[in-house]
Amino acid sequence: MVLGKPFEVVELNERLTTLGIAVNLVTYLTGTMHLGNAASANTVTNFMGTSFMLCLLGGFVADTFLGRYLTIAIFAAVQASGVSILTISTAVPGLRPPACADPASGGCVKASGAQLGVLYLALYLTALGTGGLKSSVSGFGSDQFDETDRGEKSQMMKFFNWFFFFISLGSLLAVTVLVYIQDNLGRRWGYGLCATAIALGLVVFLSGTSRYRFKKLVGSPLTQIAVVVAAAWRKRGLELPSDPSLLHDIDEKQAAADAEKGSKRSKAKQRVPHTKQFRYALQPSPLSCRRQLVPTFPLDMVSSD
Repeated sequence: MVLGKPFEVVELNERLTTLGIAVNLVTYLTGTMHLGNAASANTVTNFMGTSFMLCLLGGFVADTFLGRYLTIAIFAAVQASGVSILTISTAVPGLRPPACADPASGGCVKASGAQLGVLYLALYLTALGTGGLKSSVSGFGSDQFDETDRGEKSQMMKFFNWFFFFISLGSLLAVTVLVYIQDNLGRRWGYGLCATAIALGLVVFLSGTSRYRFKKLVGSPLTQIAVVVAAAWRKRGLELPSDPSLLHDIDEKQAAADAEKGSKRSKAKQRVPHTKQFRYALQPSPLSCRRQLVPTFPLDMVSSD
């Protein structure tokens, strides 16, 4: 079994970094960048929304092209770059407007387009890194355990208990310690700590490379769902056989044998239980398809009673 420490550290630091920026960002935008309350709140919600929406992109890239390991490594580096730029923007006077001489008079100079451009570049690089990282860490952690082994399955349950504990711990530290540092020591120290945390998480993650288990890419579930929907539409006029044995289905014995030949740690394909729902997504056997001159699709995802 691979130790869960690298994954827990990465997730702790990711949550610490993301929330450490977002939770106190409105006050930075209004007090330092001199933006309005509405614009500041909108910027924060866009930042957080983009972070979570990009999890879909990160998951697709991981499942289809890069694999979870490379996705975590690359997007953690992207996030570290974004937070580093944010730290620099708070430390360099030219990247933020001058302080208000008299805030009560309303004569504060708003941030220029270039200053806002640097800020948005930093925020959305951070959001991109967060999306790619968040979508793959837990999945890659589960890849390190063999669910068919009783001992490793038990260890996986313990791993996820600690994993979510570290998520909560990172959130707690973000809204307490980091907020205190930002308000009392300065933004450069708070954001600098965030940049250091995610960079440290990346180093810890890479340090465990030789111990990780890697699985072959199987493609994105979104792609498989799209294939099923497309094939079902192509065959919408095809009459389904009453005998389930005529349906294209998985040979479980052959699938288990193939998995054993490929890797002892690979999971065999599992047959989906027969159901009376979603009959439109069924695929008749190749023989029946040829009789009706309907092209076949490799759909072994859904079967029917």
